[in-house]
Amino acid sequence: MDEWAKLGNIAHFSNGKSASTTTRSGSYPVYGANGIIRTGGAINACAGVSIVGRVGSYCGVVHYSPQDCWVTDNAIIVTAKDGVDKRYLYYALSSNDLHSHRIGSGQPLLTQSILQGIGTVWRPLCEQRAIAGVLGALDDKIAVNERVSVTCDELRRIKFASCLGGSSALPQSNPLSSVAEFVNGRAFTKNATGTGRMVVRIAEVNSGPGSSTVYNDIDVPENHLARAGDILFAWSGSLTVARWFRSEAIVNQHIFKVIPKAGYPAWLVFELVRSKLGEFKRIAADKATTMGHIQRRHLDEAVPMPDPTDIEGLDRELGPLWDRALLAETENLVLAQIRDTLLPQLMSGAIRVKDAERLVEEAT
Repeated sequence: MDEWAKLGNIAHFSNGKSASTTTRSGSYPVYGANGIIRTGGAINACAGVSIVGRVGSYCGVVHYSPQDCWVTDNAIIVTAKDGVDKRYLYYALSSNDLHSHRIGSGQPLLTQSILQGIGTVWRPLCEQRAIAGVLGALDDKIAVNERVSVTCDELRRIKFASCLGGSSALPQSNPLSSVAEFVNGRAFTKNATGTGRMVVRIAEVNSGPGSSTVYNDIDVPENHLARAGDILFAWSGSLTVARWFRSEAIVNQHIFKVIPKAGYPAWLVFELVRSKLGEFKRIAADKATTMGHIQRRHLDEAVPMPDPTDIEGLDRELGPLWDRALLAETENLVLAQIRDTLLPQLMSGAIRVKDAERLVEEAT
């Protein structure tokens, strides 16, 4: 029979502190309710702590910091007591659906006392370490892939800027609309069925699926579908351009699916759109009486780009960086799914650690 323990018996709880009390210069991660928000020069929590979102829409979200960090007052610091594996504690918190314990309707809230009273499965230290080792191997691989993706994208941008000569005069300028077709999404959330494919709104472009994500099983034209590697450009609200890497989804209104024209690789179109974002955001900010946005005519404005005769050579060098970053992102979806499947099974004892280890070895 499983043994149970109150979280208050296996962990210490304390509230974070305002981020304004730590400088912005430094390399320590600063955690808010939904993860790292920036870096800073001070710490108020040591490596191996768990961080629980305390207030707002991310109330109950759990993160783990493998290094010293600063935790803001939007989150609670959870530190393992003696005899408790730090990472096992993180997975125990993650398996408990902490969001369901929130109080308050307008502004959801979790308190230290609420968390201390929640029960969780308790295992001997050797089992804790074994379970944490299995799940941690997946999270470590996910972290590596995240670094690979970021590094590939940064290298591509640096090399692209370098080949264009940085801030010097560029070979030519053409309308942004000449390199791609910008297909506007439609109001696919209307009468949504709640099943089927995700409807990608601006929130999903920025942060992926969440509790408010809409699903619909309607049939839509090909040019309104987003697949891994497609470029999505949110032209209203928080203007952003992103490489879609999730499963096939439906593109909602206020988002362009950007379809590269012949001779223009996806990475190049992405960089050209990204190079205009600053200008587009200034245009959107001037629309004080409405939700900030650009108009289609703004896509006809000129954007500096390489000479067409140079694109093929650039693609041979920079295209693989785009592809490798996308591969890391899509691989992480699989790894996260395996982790999320194993987590409750390991915590409940429904699957043995050795069987889970075999699954992880096959995946990594």
